[in-house]
Amino acid sequence: MRLWIDTDVGGDPDDAVALLCAAGHPDVEIAGVSTADDASAWRARVAATLVDAPIVPGPSLSAHEVAESEPDALLAIGPLENAARLLAARVLPPRVGVMGGVLEPVRHRGALWEVEYNFGKEPAATRAVIGNAGGLLLCPLDVTVRMRASDAHLRDLVDGAPVLGPMFDQWLAHQGAADIPDAESGIRLHDPLALLALLGEPVVAIEPRAVVVDSNGRVSEDDGREHVVDVVTDVDVVRAMDRIVELVARSGRAGQ
Repeated sequence: MRLWIDTDVGGDPDDAVALLCAAGHPDVEIAGVSTADDASAWRARVAATLVDAPIVPGPSLSAHEVAESEPDALLAIGPLENAARLLAARVLPPRVGVMGGVLEPVRHRGALWEVEYNFGKEPAATRAVIGNAGGLLLCPLDVTVRMRASDAHLRDLVDGAPVLGPMFDQWLAHQGAADIPDAESGIRLHDPLALLALLGEPVVAIEPRAVVVDSNGRVSEDDGREHVVDVVTDVDVVRAMDRIVELVARSGRAGQ
């Protein structure tokens, strides 16, 4: 699969892990990477330390450039402004995987989340993509929140790609400073799970659901069933974690 990845890498390290998983996956060729919420291009510089692929800061993203790369799928793991621009230009690939949204409110990082960050950041773009993109697979927060990496998993990930070590340390320190309860903290691998789901890895359950997004980015089921998308509804956490560790080890970043 030729895959274009749109990411807000540089904060929560799960984006970085997802990029490394894509680089290590035998069935993936990264066609390109664009960075969301990246006016100063610092996220693009982070992405360049993780994958060897064309990388474009969001404000410089050209629909023509994406079309010429001929991706089979788009993985959107950040706010959806770039994906909405590609949709408007009619160059979205036939398959689109999105990490975002909340179908059921969930406790996470010391708060009850009814609107997930990516969807709430750019709600108009979110409504456009979720309401109109074909071949859509949604991987929501109320499933991905279960993907908490154990200390052993974190050690294995850093062994596979030492570049992740400082990212993990910074994120954990940030959570400690914010006094987030232990049960709701840690490193959760939201975005790598969205990648595995998009690639058809046998670690998730997927169901068709009719969903709508309101003007704030809140997702609800649509009784009218006008727009049905595939939704990840469950995950085998043990198998998913093991697969992520395996793919990061194959990413070619072990010595870097």
